[in-house]
Order: sequence, then C-alpha cells, then structure tokens
Amino acid sequence: MILATITVIAILFGGGIFSLDYVRDAAKEVIKDENRAKQVVAITKEADKEFKSFNKHVIELSKQLVPMNIDYNLTQEEVDSFFIQSDKRRMAFLERFIELRFQAKNLLTAEEWKAMYAIIREETSK
Repeated sequence: MILATITVIAILFGGGIFSLDYVRDAAKEVIKDENRAKQVVAITKEADKEFKSFNKHVIELSKQLVPMNIDYNLTQEEVDSFFIQSDKRRMAFLERFIELRFQAKNLLTAEEWKAMYAIIREETSK
C-alpha cells in the first residue's frame, strides 16, 4: 500500500515527495512571473503538508495493527473495516495530490514545465 502510494507520487511529481524541494527551487528559477512562482511554491508546500499528514496516519495505522494481530478474537469484519478505512484515507490523499499536481501544471507553460523538470533531473542525478 505505501509502496504503491509513493510510486504514484513519484509519477505525478517526477520523483515524488523527495523532489518537492527541487520543484520549489526550480519554480523560483524558471517562472519569471513572481506571482505564479509564489503560487507553485505554495502548492508544493501544501503537498509537503499533505504527505506529512498521510505519513503520520500510516504510522498510526501501523501502531494499531500490532494489537490487532495479537488479538486472538479479532474478527474478519474488524480486519475488513480497518482496511476499508485505511484505503479511503489513502485514496483521499492520492486524490488531493493529483489535484495539487494539476493546480501546479495549470500555472505553468509547457516550456516552463519542461525547464523545471530538466533542472530537477539534473539536480537529482548528482
């Protein structure tokens, strides 16, 4: 579940959460319109916030799984309910990340987008 989420983030943001700092820096460098650059930076900060919140949620879920596994009387319904709620939260997170990605995209020209990701590829390959 977590691996799938991180893979989707990597696809959406060209390197995932690990490159959001690079996205911020590249946006400041590439986007000449200060207002649009600030908006893209704000979107990456929101994406960071979303990721941190989701990560905290995953840690909490992990902590809940230990006592559930220990409980001999745990029912199939309880397990199903746990994972249904977990999947709902994961999907909400992914939907929000996709929304943020397109908000950022809509603020950039195709040339700016390509230039940003050229910078990001260069930075992340060092």
